[in-house]
Amino acid sequence: RNQPDGFMADPDIMDTWATSSLTPQIACGWGDDHDLFQRTFPMDLRPQAHDIIRTWLFSTMVRGNSGHDTAPWRNAALSGWILDPDRKKMSKSKGNVVTPAALLDQFGSDGVRYWAASGRPGTDTAFDEKEMKVGRRLAIKLLNASKFALSFGGDPGGEVHEPIDSAMLADLAALVDDATAAFESFDYARALERTEAFFWWFCDDYLELVKLRAYGEGGPAESAANALARALSTLQRLLAPFL
Repeated sequence: RNQPDGFMADPDIMDTWATSSLTPQIACGWGDDHDLFQRTFPMDLRPQAHDIIRTWLFSTMVRGNSGHDTAPWRNAALSGWILDPDRKKMSKSKGNVVTPAALLDQFGSDGVRYWAASGRPGTDTAFDEKEMKVGRRLAIKLLNASKFALSFGGDPGGEVHEPIDSAMLADLAALVDDATAAFESFDYARALERTEAFFWWFCDDYLELVKLRAYGEGGPAESAANALARALSTLQRLLAPFL
């Protein structure tokens, strides 16, 4: 270096992370909107892939610590890569990227969102149209179950006194606790998995068990109608982040 017949280092160095490392500050209005910056910085969550921990995450942390004496966000959630059917990372350079436009037309946004949400944080997720079909089926089932449950005009806050209805709602309350804990730890895939399992049990077993009673043919209908309305409201909110 710097010797005859050697080589000289380029004096101009461009740090590609110079502004990327300031993305939380820039997004929060640093230097432009003092009120917004005070209310939003540091941010709550940085979502990113695991391949840029030593670059983007590290650089952003250094700039936040040195410039503002704080971490730029409270949590960092690491996602994996999307893999092609041969279990290779999708990338533009390899030419194995699948754009979502045709998939959205074929399976709807619900099917694609369901597949994406099934990938656990920190793990790679394989591209799988079968999962999108499952998501589309789930969305259609939710629509049909909603129509059925709402047809009885139950009150979500109304009285529920039949043992089978109370037992279903108790299980649903436990699901809410489990899903809430999963969401708070950013494990959205577990929240979806648990909610989906309960929802299919609700449709396949509970709806069939209370159908006659809800129609008023097998005993008091009010408890069943109110339980259906309350469960539907809760399940719709649990599935709203995914569908």
